[in-house]
Amino acid sequence: MKQMTDYKFPVEIRSEAETYISYKRSLGFSVSAEDQRKLAYMLKFIYVHNNGNVSHLTEDVACSFLSQSEGCKPRTQHANQSLIRQYGLYLKLNGDDSYVYPATLIQCPKDFTPYIFTVEEITLILRQADQIGPNKNKFVNTPLIYPAVFRVLYACGTRVGETLALKTKDVDLEEGILTLHNGKNKVSRMIPMSDSLTKYLRRYAQKVDRSDGNPYFFPALHGECYSQTTILHTFKRLMKSAGIKPMSNGKYPRVHDLRHTYAVHALEASISKGMDPYCSLPALSIYMGHKGIESTEYYLRLTKQYFISVLNYTQEQANIIFPEV
Repeated sequence: MKQMTDYKFPVEIRSEAETYISYKRSLGFSVSAEDQRKLAYMLKFIYVHNNGNVSHLTEDVACSFLSQSEGCKPRTQHANQSLIRQYGLYLKLNGDDSYVYPATLIQCPKDFTPYIFTVEEITLILRQADQIGPNKNKFVNTPLIYPAVFRVLYACGTRVGETLALKTKDVDLEEGILTLHNGKNKVSRMIPMSDSLTKYLRRYAQKVDRSDGNPYFFPALHGECYSQTTILHTFKRLMKSAGIKPMSNGKYPRVHDLRHTYAVHALEASISKGMDPYCSLPALSIYMGHKGIESTEYYLRLTKQYFISVLNYTQEQANIIFPEV
């Protein structure tokens, strides 16, 4: 359940890997454990195909590395191209005459449509979460943490990573305010919680065991925070138990769809109160930690479709509520 923070690199690439990670972090990048795993794979490939030299990158080695992902999904190819390009730029910056992969990376399709849960589906999922018992390690906090995490994700629209990274000192249960540090785009923000969620978390905080001094608001074993992978797997299990069916592509909705759902439901609530949805966007944009209002406008389009598909509005009615801009 712990959240890994550092990858154990093989000795032959360790020095270069750690130096590169320090460089990326100095620029403000988080470089997660998964990022480090991918870096290790790339550096081991360069080490093997470049006579043990990972401080220089040739075009042949770069192209050979990328050829492994030919035929894979565009997103995978894009990620590998970006990885090898960024490393080439880093070596070039350090004075080495390394090859730099062109900036024209393969484009990822942008036709993905998130799943918007209904209020009834959210209720079913939370009921299942409330029935979770201790895990195989008999960790007493397990039945408390999952219901609390999923309530925060839905009721606040926060991202999974920034939610799990919350420290106890970041949660003001008197005023009902969460302080999120260094989220996506390196944005830190304070967000208010509803009265009902604040009361729920007060009860949670009274029950959760912190005898080991774990600083995280959602503590795992050994002083760690919960891992995103654990949350993702549990959420899928809860959806199955709640009777939620896979989407048309055969896949289940993602836990990140709770964030999309929060935004759509928040806009829906503002519209039901007679507010202009476009006037609500700036506040929602700040609340959700978006870089700009353009990102939040995406949710406005989702809300329009939600009104048509779920609330059974006609296209004409939806066009009146959501005029073109």
